[in-house]
Amino acid sequence: MTTGDELLLLAIVPGRRRIRIRSEDRLRYALRTSELADLCLAGRISVGRRRIEVLDTRPVGDRRLSSVLQSLGAAAPPPGLKEWLRRTPRSLTVEYLSRLEDQKAVRVRRWRDSSGRTRNDILSVDLPRRQALLARLDSVVRSGSAPSTADLTLAVLAQATRLAPAAYPGLRGITGRRRMAALAATHRLTAATAGAVPVADEELAAALTTGADVLTRQLLGEFSDLYADFTTGGHGLGHGLDSGSWSEGGAGGTGHHGGGHTGW
Repeated sequence: MTTGDELLLLAIVPGRRRIRIRSEDRLRYALRTSELADLCLAGRISVGRRRIEVLDTRPVGDRRLSSVLQSLGAAAPPPGLKEWLRRTPRSLTVEYLSRLEDQKAVRVRRWRDSSGRTRNDILSVDLPRRQALLARLDSVVRSGSAPSTADLTLAVLAQATRLAPAAYPGLRGITGRRRMAALAATHRLTAATAGAVPVADEELAAALTTGADVLTRQLLGEFSDLYADFTTGGHGLGHGLDSGSWSEGGAGGTGHHGGGHTGW
């Protein structure tokens, strides 16, 4: 699984009567950010202040990430980070849901509403796989570090996407949510601070390929900045999702949820 796959699996929360997706307003931007994070950690790209630079055009082990890498390499001029995030497809969450379906992590029912828009109901989720992911995330949150930079990146992205309640629900999860927030605060900068650090492009690019600390500071700083731009500008980040079913690429509207069940 890529970081994006794991992020969406974490966001899919089983309930007594239905399965819902948390933080759908931020999720597609977080998924787009996770792709850059994975490519950075694979040494294929670096994210500088002015542009995303492709360092190695060789495909990675995942077809989607290889396609993203190819798109970045073909862009002329090379895009900046905020520009790339603003181009996030409205259908990205649905695309990642299909990936989880291919991996048999979820089961989905698709149907068309009266307007002809395709809706997606999550009927079931692989609970053991999600529990294993939660256990791995919890080990990062409790220790404040991770055996791999990918695990740390997932934890920080989950916090930025407001998925802490999905990992640590209810009153019992208060301590876990606080620990996740503290971890994310340690391993990232605010958007304003990130933009004020006088680091040369070459130095930042080198750091991005070697550690999750600077990586998450730059990516999450821009991610938070982008989200603030949209929400304060009155545009919102809605993309046809609600907590039950959603449309592929549609804008707005709600759909009836088909009463999904947990289990496999």
